[in-house]
Amino acid sequence: MKKSLTRVAVAMLLGLVAGGCGASRAADSPAVIGRRVQGTDVLAHGAVPYRVSAYELVFAEQPGSAQHARRAALLVDLVGGRGPVRGFAEWGRPGEPPKTYAVGGWAKQRSVRDELVTVFELSLIHLAAADVTRVTRAPDDFAPVAVRVVVNEASGDVTLIRRQ
Repeated sequence: MKKSLTRVAVAMLLGLVAGGCGASRAADSPAVIGRRVQGTDVLAHGAVPYRVSAYELVFAEQPGSAQHARRAALLVDLVGGRGPVRGFAEWGRPGEPPKTYAVGGWAKQRSVRDELVTVFELSLIHLAAADVTRVTRAPDDFAPVAVRVVVNEASGDVTLIRRQ
């Protein structure tokens, strides 16, 4: 009995190791490049390092892409370089009105090669107009979209990676 339990445990352990060493099932999409076109910070002058930051981000057209991020407006509360994010994003096809997404998530500031960057881990949820018939919408329209946005605070360069 002990021998068969040991075999089962070893088989399960080998399965976990083999599964962890394989290719990732959730591949990231290609990065979308953008710019911070507006931003402002308001700092608290007390003992706690508290900062409220607002960002307007604009993303470059993606040739050959069916849909891509166009623009985002984010409001961030940073306490000690970390905090919640909220705002909206516009995502769509070239030549069509964009879809609007409510954005929520977390931000973290850190130094990379002596430059301050802000990393946003965000979830986007599509906002539908009240008069849109839900039956005609694709099921993917309801699924949250996960993205990582990295802003170089000195240069204003932005990189967005859609997570799957």
